[in-house]
Amino acid sequence: MEEDTYTTGQAARILKVTDRGVRKMIDRGELEANQDERGRHLIPQRAVHAMLEERRAGVGENSTEETSRSAEEARELRERVEGLQRELGRLEGRLELTERTESTMREERERLEQLLGEERAERRRLQEQLDAERSRGFWQRLFGG
Repeated sequence: MEEDTYTTGQAARILKVTDRGVRKMIDRGELEANQDERGRHLIPQRAVHAMLEERRAGVGENSTEETSRSAEEARELRERVEGLQRELGRLEGRLELTERTESTMREERERLEQLLGEERAERRRLQEQLDAERSRGFWQRLFGG
């Protein structure tokens, strides 16, 4: 007869710890588990409920161990949050630099487009002048007539 089991995520929710905390308990031999064909830990429900009862009883050594584990998990979570905050700061800095660069490039593009428009107008003016000169006869150009 197969025994009912929990996944590490389900056991973590019941025991009010992280998935990583459950895996550490398994690694330390504090929580019984078997692995399925995909390598996932399956924890017997009776083992999870027994640990939950031990925690509720809060007797002597287990209480100290649980407090120690909780403190360790809290420290790990704090370190993770601090790492994520640092990463967020870096990403915000990169975003600000990107926005500045885009703004500068947009201004430069507008300046160049204006310059191009002025150059085109000057080219048209010179082309019209050249066309006008070409339409005058050779002798008119030579003698200014």
